[in-house]
Amino acid sequence: MTHVSLHRCRFVDYPPSSITSIAFSHSSVPHSALPPPKTLRVAIGRNNGSIEIWNPLLGKWHHETTLQGGSNRSIEGLAWTQDYDEDGRGQLRLLSIGYSSAVTEWDLVTGRPAKHLDCNGGVIWSLSVQPRRNAADVPEEERDDDEALAQKVVVGTEDGTLKLLSTAGGRGQLTFIKNLTRAGTAKARVLSLVWKDRNTIVAGMADSTIRVWDIRSGRNIARMSLNRERGKEVLVWAVKVTKNGDVVSGDSRGEVCFWNGLNWTLKQRMKAHEADCLTLEVGGQNGESVITGGADMRTVLYKMIGKGRGWGEVARRRFHKHDVRAMAAYESGAFSVVVSGGVDMTPIIIPFRGFTTENHRTLPLVPQNPIVATIPDRRILMSYWEREVKIWHIEELPEIMPADLHLDDESQGRKLLSRIVLGNEEYITSAALSPLPNSAGYLLAVSTISEVKLFSLRNPKRLGSGVLRVQRITVPKELPVKSIEPESDSEDSDSDDDDEVELAKEGARHLQFTPDGKRLLIITPDSRVLIANLDIILPQDRKEKPTITISSPLYELDRELPSFRVHHGSKALQPSKKKSRQRQDEGTLAAYINTIVKANFSSTSRLLAVGDLAGNITTFILSHSEGSWTRITTSIPRLPAAPVVLSFRPAPFTLQISRTEDDEDEAPDAELLVLPADTHIIHLFSATSGRLTRWSQQNPMPDCLPVEFAAVGDRAIGAFWEGTDRAWCFGAAWVWMFDFSREWPNHKLSFDTIGHGDSKRKRGAPIGVGSISGAGSRMITPMGPKQASQIPGDESDAEEEYPISDDASEEDEEGGGGELGREKAMIRKQKGQKPYWGSYRYRSILGFLPVGKKEVVEMAGEGWEDGLNAVEMVVVERPVWDVGLPPRSYDGK
Repeated sequence: MTHVSLHRCRFVDYPPSSITSIAFSHSSVPHSALPPPKTLRVAIGRNNGSIEIWNPLLGKWHHETTLQGGSNRSIEGLAWTQDYDEDGRGQLRLLSIGYSSAVTEWDLVTGRPAKHLDCNGGVIWSLSVQPRRNAADVPEEERDDDEALAQKVVVGTEDGTLKLLSTAGGRGQLTFIKNLTRAGTAKARVLSLVWKDRNTIVAGMADSTIRVWDIRSGRNIARMSLNRERGKEVLVWAVKVTKNGDVVSGDSRGEVCFWNGLNWTLKQRMKAHEADCLTLEVGGQNGESVITGGADMRTVLYKMIGKGRGWGEVARRRFHKHDVRAMAAYESGAFSVVVSGGVDMTPIIIPFRGFTTENHRTLPLVPQNPIVATIPDRRILMSYWEREVKIWHIEELPEIMPADLHLDDESQGRKLLSRIVLGNEEYITSAALSPLPNSAGYLLAVSTISEVKLFSLRNPKRLGSGVLRVQRITVPKELPVKSIEPESDSEDSDSDDDDEVELAKEGARHLQFTPDGKRLLIITPDSRVLIANLDIILPQDRKEKPTITISSPLYELDRELPSFRVHHGSKALQPSKKKSRQRQDEGTLAAYINTIVKANFSSTSRLLAVGDLAGNITTFILSHSEGSWTRITTSIPRLPAAPVVLSFRPAPFTLQISRTEDDEDEAPDAELLVLPADTHIIHLFSATSGRLTRWSQQNPMPDCLPVEFAAVGDRAIGAFWEGTDRAWCFGAAWVWMFDFSREWPNHKLSFDTIGHGDSKRKRGAPIGVGSISGAGSRMITPMGPKQASQIPGDESDAEEEYPISDDASEEDEEGGGGELGREKAMIRKQKGQKPYWGSYRYRSILGFLPVGKKEVVEMAGEGWEDGLNAVEMVVVERPVWDVGLPPRSYDGK
């Protein structure tokens, strides 16, 4: 039996940022019966300058990476382009704007800006990309004209000027073409833009007008006026074009207007919002659906009523708790969603076609890569975000009754040991903390996208002060890099072609120390795997500074991934005659899919595993005799999606493990826990043989996968092992424990893909679990016409509720009160207990980690001969209600 003492911590003041813009990588194809392309991505821009890249995964919604921002930066507009390719595999490119006169193109592979183009004008307020053509639709005479093939970009500035840009030349190539004829006064800011067709641009202005330009002549060809309201100019915040060419606008009066796209006259207007209508999207096979969001927190759906009878409001709901600032829609086959976001920082997935019959889904607002870590033996907790790192000491649970605790003292239970703020502008991408030998302090590594820094944290001079002394460690300017070949290639695997790297300015996307603290793993922005050996010399006098240096050379581990093929035959040049079966040009993300997202060392520090977005898992092994790393050629099979959990099972002993051909497959430190993002199927692989372990063979998946765990919506964030048998996995709103020392019941769980648009059985989501549209599940009672549904934030914090097993429900009741944010949970005896357990009582989890040492407590009585296993854990939460929001633009009065 195990006794779990849980610290429930909410003092980590991670500041989520509001959502300012959203963009899908592909245009909607609502007439298609095919599923979305595998390259479909969603970019979510935030007010702190960061951009999140999400993969819809047919409704699983996996966060892949974040392009980190910096201080005094913001993302105010996003757009994707696709280069021309005769097979429809052109490069997908991401552009952004943000309170400046420049347009930025991002390198998705490195996470850095690939190009800044200064438009030599005022601040850019809006951005739009020319409609994309499929490769098969390009006329023969234009296929040799790079300028005609490239998508054009238009931006609108604060002085009313529209600037036309070209993307010809491939990634990193943005050029200015011309200014379009300026119209209106100097106060006529261009607030919104949309292309009516490949030659016509519609702009929503800040002077109560909507203007139309022809890019061929550069002239303003039409003007639509809105009446001023009480002498104030009407701000046209959003404009879109329906399939028949009509224009839809949303403005500061809260009105949605429908304009004739031929003679530019007003057809209909509706008062939909009590405050500004800030964003809108159009959809439907014939453009018969419009959805809007505004400063009154409402989301309203309109549909075309009958033939020529005009538009009518169908339903309204309140998904957000603050202004709705951005929306993006995508439809293809059964997949039909709108992604919305705003000041409340939470992305909401709204069913577009099933607005009145399906539930929405809330994506987590907390980071999907852990930003907290612990050193259990020393009761240390580290957190990092933006430009600062905080290190805390978690105090032991007091042996007193809850009535004796000082509940008003929120500072008890922990102590801040150090707070480090970086002087650079870029935000932190990763941080790692390792204890120094003989309790001499700690070694801290911090990285941004452009540099790596090392710090020594020494114990205080004065006993009892509890504040660590921070010392910067100089990183050598240039270090030689020695490449390592696979172990089977040659006897001497070290390459003679050495390179040099300026580590301090190279940057990193991931840092991690080996468990023994002797090496540092550095995953560079372009996903190179570097290993740095550390030389640590501790002085005899503890008052003196330790000497810490990086040994030369660095070792680069070659993953040897299969070459990426851009062309896949000529099928794209043979479109289907059936409109519903016409395939959209998928484009390519090229080397981005090889971006490393997970890495972990074994408990013995001799094995390393890294996983990327394509599902490749590469393992390396350290030769203690030679001190070099080699790639294990018997690789783990490629996963159907990126791994969200990659964790080695701890070895039952810490002695050095010998390498022999007889026992290598059964090495006690080689078992690797893997969870893919698409299904959460639990695998235990042998990192040395690449095969499933004995436990996985005896408990086949998905037959033995817990049904409740298969139904979890949020993807896993991290995992850790309690001892050698039990693993704890956590997501943003759930915690699960799995016991791998026992046999799991066989549920004979079958898998099927929902919403693929065909009848073939495929491996995907469990039957009855998931979403048809890509958002939430079906409503038990569909909404009626114009029915308003308000989501009560006080009761559920707008989070999804998932089914819980009987065992989990009882455990939640037994867990006890939450005084001081701490709970005690009793895990039942093995007899009659399931080998797994789950809880959904926590929200916005930043981390679920061990703290303190595992102990065996002696107990009196029959059945307690082996004592009671006592473990301490910490769950770090960032509740939505604890995040400060600015005042609402509309208070309901």
